Amino acid sequence: MHYAALLAVAGSDISDQKSFHFVIRWPSLRFLSVAMKRPNGKSIPSVTHLSAFDAVARAGTMTAAARALSLTQSAVSKQVAELQAFLGVPLLVRLEGRLVPTHAGERYLHRIRPALAELEEATLQAQATREAGEPRGHLTLSVPATFGAMWLLPRLSGFARQHPQIVVNLSTKIGPVPLPSPTLDAAIMYVPGQRDPGLWYQPILPLKVHPVCHPGLGGPRASPAGLLREQPLLHQASTPDAWETYVAARGKGRLTARAGPRYALLSMGLEAATAGLGVALLPDYVVADAVARGSLRLLDPEPFAIAGGYMFVCPRQHQHAPAIAAFSAWLSGELSGTAREAFRGEC
Repeated sequence: MHYAALLAVAGSDISDQKSFHFVIRWPSLRFLSVAMKRPNGKSIPSVTHLSAFDAVARAGTMTAAARALSLTQSAVSKQVAELQAFLGVPLLVRLEGRLVPTHAGERYLHRIRPALAELEEATLQAQATREAGEPRGHLTLSVPATFGAMWLLPRLSGFARQHPQIVVNLSTKIGPVPLPSPTLDAAIMYVPGQRDPGLWYQPILPLKVHPVCHPGLGGPRASPAGLLREQPLLHQASTPDAWETYVAARGKGRLTARAGPRYALLSMGLEAATAGLGVALLPDYVVADAVARGSLRLLDPEPFAIAGGYMFVCPRQHQHAPAIAAFSAWLSGELSGTAREAFRGEC
């Protein structure tokens, strides 16, 4: 859908005003405001108004939409009210405490969402390409906190050297990352299984874990099997069934997946195990340095594969955007040949 199509969808026969104010807000950019006029002199809503309506329809509340857009609740509410007044039809209705689109709102969303996505894609490509053809611009990613700190950031200088014109902004979120998002271009996330057909996925790393504990836990004569039977098992919120899966595969009927403390971050599980609070089941990249330093004891040297893995994820229509494509290619290089073997060696 071209820009002319966006004009036709959003403003056809709605107003007799001769000009309008076109306002764009993209992730990591300030508002860009440009006065524009259609050839037939009729106006359309601003992209910020359309984006506010789209965000509320996705989130179900003004507050959640405001948080996603990095705006105040009152600003989002005002934009939606102005859009409804402009169109002359109600777009949202409150049902069971949530705001949901009316029939007219659903039809409008169905038309404007592809147009907004294409306008965003065109803008990102224009930002990311210099005359020389090198990608540039901003790439805003959500990454798991521990993965970002322990795996991605130590390697990210390589991407910066290859693509000095691309600024990578990182944020983190506990739990699933909603994509598409008005504040994110893409995400690195743990994907346990089912995938969204509207998203594009690039595998990064399989999730391979080891049971680890403080070297002094249980005394100097404690055996790995004894520690796994007798000590508290530390659980991770991101992989709640990991111990049950591990025990079923490696326990040989002698172990049980007991309840225990649960941690939101892998780094919390690492610190808890290092502090002697119990036995943690953590990825190899998380425990490698601590095991090498002797601050953690490896109870099972054979890595155990958990279903799913870390993936680079973006909206399917954005996978060829220059900055995203450059980051994807760099990730592939990091995980091929020597780099992949080096990672395996960290176990």
